[in-house]
Amino acid sequence: MTLKVYGDLQSQPVRAVVLFCLVNNIRHELVNVSLIKNENKLPGFKAINPAAKMPVIDDDGFILTESLAILRYLAASRHAPDHWYPAEVKSRARVDSLLDSYHTNIRQTAPYIKQKELLPCLWGLPRGPDALIKFHETNMTTAMDLVEEYYLKPEEGPFLLGASQPSLADILFAFEYTQTQFLPREEQEKFLGSRSKTKKWLEVVEKSFAPHFGEVHKKFPDLIKKIEMARRDHVAEGA
Repeated sequence: MTLKVYGDLQSQPVRAVVLFCLVNNIRHELVNVSLIKNENKLPGFKAINPAAKMPVIDDDGFILTESLAILRYLAASRHAPDHWYPAEVKSRARVDSLLDSYHTNIRQTAPYIKQKELLPCLWGLPRGPDALIKFHETNMTTAMDLVEEYYLKPEEGPFLLGASQPSLADILFAFEYTQTQFLPREEQEKFLGSRSKTKKWLEVVEKSFAPHFGEVHKKFPDLIKKIEMARRDHVAEGA
């Protein structure tokens, strides 16, 4: 039975799971659950995940939630190459240190972009309060500084923690950065322009996972156009 992945490619963790499947030739079916339409909050989806979060997988009746658990499960159950989630205890612990820090570290980019751009420009909801947006911006900057200054060691290797090959963490972390494409260009430059190691790592990640990297971002051009149009409309209304 084909693995089913429930989610929306607008979601960073969903993109991570789908990309992992594509790169590792894991047969799967993406069952679209629209975030913009709040389909994740409908009874049908909440029947498989009461928390209304995505992604969710159904592997021949085995239901699993939470992106990190899903990626670890797929790496083990599909016998993915060892570099994704190493068997050697110290190497695995290094990857786990990144995975365990994901939600409290680079995942902090998500609230800033959501509150500032996605809520008003895609979902037609009020923009977050200025104080909240500033709080999230500070967290986002701190997280990006940590990646640039500590997690990237290009003198040792091109991937996170100086690894020679990518791990699960490289996918998850990279997709938080691609989300910055929803910001105005000047803000994209502010967050990435001075972080040379991060920019080089992202280039390596995208090249390493081509053409699948582009495939999981196929919604981005249309979403960016919608956001830019809504942003212009908001400016005109305020003029």
